[in-house]
Amino acid sequence: MATLSTTYVDRDEASKILNVSTRTIDRYVRKFKLKTRKDGRRILIKRDDVDKIIQDQIGQFVDLKNKNLADARAEKLDKQNTSIAVKDLKVESSKKGEKIEKSKKNEEQVYRNLYNETKAELKEKQERLDAATYRVGQLESQVESMVPMLEYTRKEKELKEAKGAIEQKEIEKIQIVSKLENQLRSERIVKWIWMSLFSILFAMGPILIMWWLFSTPS
Repeated sequence: MATLSTTYVDRDEASKILNVSTRTIDRYVRKFKLKTRKDGRRILIKRDDVDKIIQDQIGQFVDLKNKNLADARAEKLDKQNTSIAVKDLKVESSKKGEKIEKSKKNEEQVYRNLYNETKAELKEKQERLDAATYRVGQLESQVESMVPMLEYTRKEKELKEAKGAIEQKEIEKIQIVSKLENQLRSERIVKWIWMSLFSILFAMGPILIMWWLFSTPS
C-alpha cells in the first residue's frame, strides 16, 4: 500500500532529485507542472510529477544528442559534396579555357569586321555632313535676303499697334467729355429748378405777407 512518503515528497527533496533550486520548484508548481497537497504546514509534491519532469529532461537530452549527430552527418555530407563540386569545377574550368581560347579568335575576326563596317559608316556620314553644311550656307543666304522684308513687316505692325493705341485714347477722351457734359447738364437743370423755386417764392412773398396781415385778427 502506497504511503505519503512514497507517493509525495517535500520541496527540498524535489529540488535535490531534480538538481534545481526550491525557487524553480515553486515555478513548476505555479505552472501546474507539479501537483501539490498540504500536510499540516508542509507542502508535498506528487512523486509521479517529479519523475515525469526527469523523463522529459532525459527526452530533451536524447533529442539534442540526436540533433547533434544529424548535424555532424549533414556537415560531413556537405564536405563530400563540396569536394565533388570542386573536382567538377576544375574539369569545367579546363573546358571553359578551351572555349575561351576559341572564342578569342572568333572575337578578333568580329572586331575586324566591325572596324571595317564602322569606317565605311563614318565615311558615309561625313559625306552627308558636307552636303548638309552646303545646304545650310544656301539657307543663310536666303535668310539674309529676307531680313529687310521682315524688318518692314515688324515696323508696319508697330505702326498699327501705335495707331490702335491712339484711337483707343481718343475714344476714352470722347467718353470722358460726354460724361462731363451730362454732369454739367444735370447741374444746370438742378440749378434752374432751384432758381425757379426761389423766383416763385420771391414773387409770392408780398402776396403771402398781405394774406397774413389780413388773415390775422386785429
